[in-house]
Amino acid sequence: MIPKILVVDDNDSIRLLLSLTLKTEGYDVETAADGIEAFEKFQLSEPDVLVTDLIMPEMDGRELCRRVRRMSEVPILIITGDLGEHSDADTVRHLGANGYLTKPFDLDDFVAQVKNLLTNWREAQSRPQRLDDDVESLSS
Repeated sequence: MIPKILVVDDNDSIRLLLSLTLKTEGYDVETAADGIEAFEKFQLSEPDVLVTDLIMPEMDGRELCRRVRRMSEVPILIITGDLGEHSDADTVRHLGANGYLTKPFDLDDFVAQVKNLLTNWREAQSRPQRLDDDVESLSS
């Protein structure tokens, strides 16, 4: 199965560049220009990785991350020029994201991050359930 990546950025040029880069790597890519469009697409067909900018019109990337995290553990990669007043790690952790890149970034680094997120996600999915989960299901 070809991994599906959802790329969200209000900048048309960045969105196109990232989409073409990922398609060249063999990924199935869908794009959105803001958080509202992205969340609608996410609900229709959950991607394997969500790549999102933070600062966008309509619904921003922070709110998109919050909504996605309420319904899914899919890996999230933040791409942004501004993480705000908090440290990078605090912002990423607070939003439930799995990684970030600060614009401008190298496209090879971008592809490597996406590949790492996919690999880690697949490994986590293939691990057996934790013992706590098994005990809880038996006691129900």
